[in-house]
Amino acid sequence: MTIPARLPDSASRSRLLLCWLLVCGLLLPAAAWAGTSTGNAALPATGTGPAELLAAGRADEALRVLTPQATDHNAAAYNLLGRVYFALEDWDNAARNCERAVQLEPRNAIYQLWLGRSYGEKARVASAILAFPLARKTVAAFADARALDRQNLAIAHDLAEYYSDAPVIVGGGASKALALAAELAPEHPSDAAWVRAMVDANAGHFEEAEHEYSEEIRLAHGSALSYLDLAHFLKGRKSWDRVQQTVERAMHSTEIQPVDRYNAAELLLKSHRNLDEAARLLRAYMQDGHTQEGAPVFRAHYLLGEILLNTGDPSQAAAEYQAALGLASSYRPAAEALRRLEKH
Repeated sequence: MTIPARLPDSASRSRLLLCWLLVCGLLLPAAAWAGTSTGNAALPATGTGPAELLAAGRADEALRVLTPQATDHNAAAYNLLGRVYFALEDWDNAARNCERAVQLEPRNAIYQLWLGRSYGEKARVASAILAFPLARKTVAAFADARALDRQNLAIAHDLAEYYSDAPVIVGGGASKALALAAELAPEHPSDAAWVRAMVDANAGHFEEAEHEYSEEIRLAHGSALSYLDLAHFLKGRKSWDRVQQTVERAMHSTEIQPVDRYNAAELLLKSHRNLDEAARLLRAYMQDGHTQEGAPVFRAHYLLGEILLNTGDPSQAAAEYQAALGLASSYRPAAEALRRLEKH
């Protein structure tokens, strides 16, 4: 299974960061944080197998196929089932199924990676007392995944993000992140620059961080992903005009992937900039046919609904929320958005 470099924003950047904010709200209330991205499995978006259904964002169908397959001897089914629940933001079920996959095949690096992600999300919504042990479980799973597969960039990225964002008391620390960056540098220099940028940003060294993001862009030959990493940093700095300018550069890159359009649209929505372009990018992503599980189609419909609501088209927004629920009937953000809209 091929795993590209980063996980889309909605499934990693902001949520994993909030997990550490919760932990550090208990432990280090004066800390300032910033974050970027991790990796994700790329699956073909065509076909009717569970992996293909997951990539296509057809969550209800994937659950119907996978649930009877999840037996005591089918670790792959448990892993994929956990990933469907992860996409649905059902962290309890995601963690439970990912735990079972790891119990059956503890030496599978991908299963360990998804277990760590699920624990991280559970920590984000848990009480402060429960978040602490979940954070420790998160980094343990990421570290186990890294030990099992040192060539997998997705694993390295998740671990680097944890190290750069989390305090030492829960297994993080800038020194660990920088050591990992040094390991990545010979073969993946742009990724190493991204890790150093995170460390600088989290330390409040914003000029140095921006320099490292610029280095990432240079070393990545101006990929859309590298520009979007810079745009996420600028969003954290509330440099709204520069966010829009950087997103535009990303979308003009010759090194662009379909999922970059999804990420760009979400950035524009969260920055309240150029919402017409954000809507166009989401439609292009959904129509492309190369969708990914980390940027689920049902969530793309939900985001498009949010954009349309913000631009004064509630009827079309409702249609997009309904489209999301047609693919993922238990996706609560879309259901809640539709209920709010129907009340008005």
